[in-house]
Amino acid sequence: MKSTIITTLTLLLFFCIWQIFKWRKQQKRQQIFNLQTPSKWVTYIENNVAIYHFLPPKLQQELLGHINVFLSEKYFSGHAGLEITDEIRVTIAAQACLLLLNRKTNYFPHLKTILIYPAGFKNPNHEDKPGHHLGESWVRGPVVLSWADSIHGGKNANDGSNVVIHEFAHQLDQADGAGDGRPWLDSAHLKTWGKVMSKEFKSLIVKAKLRNRSFFNHYGATNPAEFFAVISEHFYEQPRTFKRKHPDLYQVLVNYYKIDPVTWLE
Repeated sequence: MKSTIITTLTLLLFFCIWQIFKWRKQQKRQQIFNLQTPSKWVTYIENNVAIYHFLPPKLQQELLGHINVFLSEKYFSGHAGLEITDEIRVTIAAQACLLLLNRKTNYFPHLKTILIYPAGFKNPNHEDKPGHHLGESWVRGPVVLSWADSIHGGKNANDGSNVVIHEFAHQLDQADGAGDGRPWLDSAHLKTWGKVMSKEFKSLIVKAKLRNRSFFNHYGATNPAEFFAVISEHFYEQPRTFKRKHPDLYQVLVNYYKIDPVTWLE
């Protein structure tokens, strides 16, 4: 009996400590979120992240707050001779934080480090030599990105191709420890997600095998994880066409991301 009481009190103590730690972290994040974003950072975003101009003012302000927190918690590492600058950090953070808008977020909690190469890089050892890989996302980090392709994707807001959105969609998917094409979902959306995603993924596989034209990049037929990342790119950059051609799938992503990019264009 005595040992049971001690165990219970110990667990209660750890729970209280954890709650205090969590509360303090949230308070610190809120303070950082509310900081004034440096004007130079805003200039980088305006020049390099075209989607920013389509966001309603409220979401623009929210994005700036998320960028503040993101950059305070993530470490950027340059490779193959690339020197990390504020422009690199802010440009990539702005695109990554688009995926956090209008919903509760823990800022990609398993990710600590973002490795940046000047352009395409080798795989899997990340040697400082040119290669054809533009981005990677590992379970529990890091994310690896080509700077040339990151800024190209940021400046082009309607081509359906954005390596930063793609790799950070993988981070959302991998938050539960498995890159399986299904991020954390509200229980109310699980059934619809499974039904619609399975149907659309199978359809893309058929089109890819037959080499038929498709709205979605055929790379999305590789596996469910890549499918989720690819459709996330199209969701943010080509919402009107996405909604018209794949309305059920578009609504599934609206329910998950808690935003409707079509409304940004109206």
